[in-house]
Amino acid sequence: MSTSAPHSGLTAADIGWLQLMIALDDQARHILQLTPERSDDTGLKAWAADVAEHHRTELATLRALLTEGGVPDDNPHEGHDMPGMVNAQELRALEAAQGPDFDRLLRSALLEHLAQTRTLAASIRKADAGPEVKEAALATGTSAADAQRHLKSI
Repeated sequence: MSTSAPHSGLTAADIGWLQLMIALDDQARHILQLTPERSDDTGLKAWAADVAEHHRTELATLRALLTEGGVPDDNPHEGHDMPGMVNAQELRALEAAQGPDFDRLLRSALLEHLAQTRTLAASIRKADAGPEVKEAALATGTSAADAQRHLKSI
């Protein structure tokens, strides 16, 4: 029996994608949760609340896939400066900003997050990934595209 086999049913691509998406969505939820107290834009507040709720649901699905595959839910991407994530300086700026300044920073960060989410979702659907992960990626990519379109319209 090989000790280098992937966790039960998950490919290395599955695990990598799930862990990356969890890291991206966790951070996005954090900055979305700043919106009610920092934004003056009611449309942006409503959008952020909807997207934060969707991210909660999506995170539960992604974490369940990891758990079912026997993979620990840790964050190997913590502290990384990656596309789709705000870096430490940007996070501090978001946490300190109010009103229109916050709105501008939030829009910028989330448009990047949603674009990266769509890119990652499309790439895993073409990779050697399992059917459950491909299904999750399709849902993730579709919801990111919808959220991106809506954000651009408010």
